Amino acid sequence: MMTGICGGIGSGKSVVSRILRLRGDAVYDCDLEAKRIMDSSEEVLTALNGRYGDDVCPAGGPICRPELSRRVFSSDEERLWLNSLVHRLVREDVERWHSLCMAEGRERCFVESAILASSGLAAMCGEIWLVTASEEVRVERVMQRDSLSEDAIRSRIRSQREEERLVMASGIPVRIIDNSGTVPLLTL
Repeated sequence: MMTGICGGIGSGKSVVSRILRLRGDAVYDCDLEAKRIMDSSEEVLTALNGRYGDDVCPAGGPICRPELSRRVFSSDEERLWLNSLVHRLVREDVERWHSLCMAEGRERCFVESAILASSGLAAMCGEIWLVTASEEVRVERVMQRDSLSEDAIRSRIRSQREEERLVMASGIPVRIIDNSGTVPLLTL
């Protein structure tokens, strides 16, 4: 079975994934793997060059991520275009990876994604772990980790609430993991 791990910025989903890896579990990190796919996929590189030209992606790469981010995060249309391309390739890669996990005899493997539902990955999972923490804890964590303002962090948290709603409405069993403080994070 594949279990999805999701949660908004600062919730601790990466901590849960690290704990699982330390236990010997297989965890697919969608952020990391999406970057690998984007950097190595001729389909992605050609599409980026065709849409944005050499400013974002000269023929054959590499991708200029700051310029791509500037264009994609300033336009819903551009973000949706890129997501439709990359999410499909990530889903295909997760399917290959999951098949390898099953061939190795693993009973359970995990896929970590901040956008598990909207990327289409939730539908591939038999269970979802939603990692949560209070907004104050999340803001504090992200301010310590990243160079974002409190307002920017709260804005990201608000924008991610729809993803949590989609996960809860997916019809897939959801386990809430409260990562707000002193309670043991995982009791498996």
